[in-house]
Amino acid sequence: MSCKCAGIANIHATTLSIFKLLSSYSWESIGVLSVAALAANFGELWLVAQLCTTNQLAKAVSFLKQLPSGLTDQSNHAKYEVLTTLIFTIISVVEYIILFKELRTQHITLEVPALTEALSKVPNAIYWTVRTAVACGIMITSLVGSTPDQQIPSAAEASEISVVTNKIKDILSYLKNSYKLCVHYIDEYKKEMESYDKLVQIIESSLDQLTILSTLINFSKDAVALLYDGATKKKVQIDDLKGKNIFFLVSDLDIQMEELEILCDIYEKENTADSSYEIVWFPIIDVSITWDAARLKKYEQLRLKMKWLSIENPLSIKAPVIRYVKERWHFAKKAILTVLDTKGKVVEHNALHKVQVAGSFQTVFTVDRDLWPEKTWNLQWLTREKKYVCLYGGEDIRWIKEFIAYSKKTATSAGVAIELVYMGTSTAAEHVDQIIKILPKDQTHTLKNRKSMWLFWTLLESMLRVKVHLGKTVKEDKLMREVLMTLTYDGSGQGWAVIGGGLEIDTLVKAKGDLILECFAKFEQWKEKGSQKGMFLQAINEWLSKAHSEKKHCNKLTFPMIDGHVLDIVECPDCGQPMEKYVMYKCCVTK
Repeated sequence: MSCKCAGIANIHATTLSIFKLLSSYSWESIGVLSVAALAANFGELWLVAQLCTTNQLAKAVSFLKQLPSGLTDQSNHAKYEVLTTLIFTIISVVEYIILFKELRTQHITLEVPALTEALSKVPNAIYWTVRTAVACGIMITSLVGSTPDQQIPSAAEASEISVVTNKIKDILSYLKNSYKLCVHYIDEYKKEMESYDKLVQIIESSLDQLTILSTLINFSKDAVALLYDGATKKKVQIDDLKGKNIFFLVSDLDIQMEELEILCDIYEKENTADSSYEIVWFPIIDVSITWDAARLKKYEQLRLKMKWLSIENPLSIKAPVIRYVKERWHFAKKAILTVLDTKGKVVEHNALHKVQVAGSFQTVFTVDRDLWPEKTWNLQWLTREKKYVCLYGGEDIRWIKEFIAYSKKTATSAGVAIELVYMGTSTAAEHVDQIIKILPKDQTHTLKNRKSMWLFWTLLESMLRVKVHLGKTVKEDKLMREVLMTLTYDGSGQGWAVIGGGLEIDTLVKAKGDLILECFAKFEQWKEKGSQKGMFLQAINEWLSKAHSEKKHCNKLTFPMIDGHVLDIVECPDCGQPMEKYVMYKCCVTK
């Protein structure tokens, strides 16, 4: 640390040379070694200076080192004060860095934001620690100059001392504050863990329904737990739920309006005063976002649409409860409908798909059964006449126009009547609205509104969820296979078509857009059979089967997790091979 030869002008280069010398050491080790070297030099100087007038050994050492007399004079007192302050400051900096390292080791699985940020600043803190040590070394060299004039620091040295003093003090202040934040965060986390464990113990061990409901709705017991009745516009007590099965509608403030409207319709149709169940909206509020007037207004607007109960104060739902709902009930982003029986025990983590498919809340309490035993999917229900019905979708307007033209031309040539119904896509709702506006109304039908279109796709998804819940597979369940195929075609981002009806009740045509378009364009190849009565769909399927064997395909299925899990194996609807599984994160902002 005796750096006079290098001079203050080269302090940065000297600092870097020390880093190069200690490059095999960790950041905190570099800091410790630098501070130790400085402390050894300064400690020796101070000890000898203090004792050289009274201790013969110290006097001899002072003579051998050629130290000037008067090192402890009052004129040097201010310099010693500066040195002492700087040395203790960089010692504290290194101590805090070591403390951060220990925190990370002790809580390696815990993500502490302040700790992560502090650790990212360690290299910079160590750089200024070493640079401060070098500056102190230069000061020590100045103190032991042979003449009083040589002991006076130059303007450059004084400036550097000022810079490192301010910098290292700022760094120490930041580290102190960050450490307090880390300790506070970890303490709060431990309290939350204790609270969570307590909550789990109460919910899973108690047989009293009201105890469990009170724990979920008002875990901290900081106020009287109240519910809001959307039908009477009055506040009610949790006790009013005693003896009823409870549907907890868990969602954030961005619940899909179509989904909410469907539930409202079902509830209003079958709810009576003596119903054996009640619905409670359980809003999950993101505490990282300020609960301001706008969010309160949004909450109240949603609550006004609901004729069932809701939590009077959504902020009363505490962090341990939110964690429990996410981990045990598998709530992520999409709304779920968790069902608790009269003892407060979960009987269904997410009954939303069952309610949507059956159109009833009561269905949930029946024994699990297949809602479509030994049924195939056909489109006969769409028309009472012997017409063919074609459901088609996609968002490529060019393909849609070509498909409408070719399908009408093919139907005329084959002597059959075919009704086209545009089903849109499971996504891109705004774009679908634009497509509907430009479709030729005299050649194709559309569902009456976006809600109906959303319901179609939701029911398909719900059918698949119910089948999975019942342990069905695409190999043994034809309906599941048909639904999966339609969802796969939609997920591939292309046009698609499903044709049924006519005289061929149990026959269904399913194809992606490019293939069905080519099939219609090459009608002459299957015209002979396709023009025969009751053979239209069979002829199309035979042509498609041959085309499938000659063409490559790439199918994709985008499907949300089912009750916190993903489908283990999904077989390609075209070739039967297991499809590869990927993870996708999506954020679609439409406004």
